Amino acid sequence: MLASIARGLRFNRADRDRLFSAAGYDLAGEVLGTAHVDPGVMHVLGRLADTPAMVVDAVGEVLHQTPSAKVLFGELTGFSGWSRSGYYRWFTDAGERLRHGVTEHSTIGDEIVADLRRSLMDRENTCPASDLVKLLLRRSDEFAEIWRRERLVDAVRINRQCRIVHPALGVIQLQREVLFDTDRNRRVVIYLTVPGSESHTKLKLSTVIGHHRFDG
Repeated sequence: MLASIARGLRFNRADRDRLFSAAGYDLAGEVLGTAHVDPGVMHVLGRLADTPAMVVDAVGEVLHQTPSAKVLFGELTGFSGWSRSGYYRWFTDAGERLRHGVTEHSTIGDEIVADLRRSLMDRENTCPASDLVKLLLRRSDEFAEIWRRERLVDAVRINRQCRIVHPALGVIQLQREVLFDTDRNRRVVIYLTVPGSESHTKLKLSTVIGHHRFDG
């Protein structure tokens, strides 16, 4: 809750840390759910209300979504525990895959594993990414099988076309662009359509229709 307040008020990191300290919390190490989003990034996202965009951390937790992203993907910031991690949900909750075309499931699994490997190369093994890998190796045979592959990081494309399945409008073709921050621990993910295309029209319609649950 404190992390959400700090992001909503667009605190810088120093102000965020003072807020946590005043509430009696020590942020000496990384803790799931406390990742910060710089006020500059929040300002940019505030200008992208009609564009699906979100801030994601190293374990796939969505820290902030634009209104259009909430309509397209649902509310992704209200989970608790390890379910905060979209990467964890992908391998442990079948419902997480409903909004993605079946033909993309293996690609997304590869992307998640490659991203976790990248995080472990960039940071120490005491970070949440390391804990998540250990947890998924125990709980998901699919994850364990992908994790055993070699050279996966270099083989995965970060920016690519993707297909999102909207419950009322069907498949929407999008171009995903990923912008990393300086330490690669967080990234801004933006989804774009070709102006005038059928998918562009569907994306505009989705904001009119509003948010629909993918589980019925």
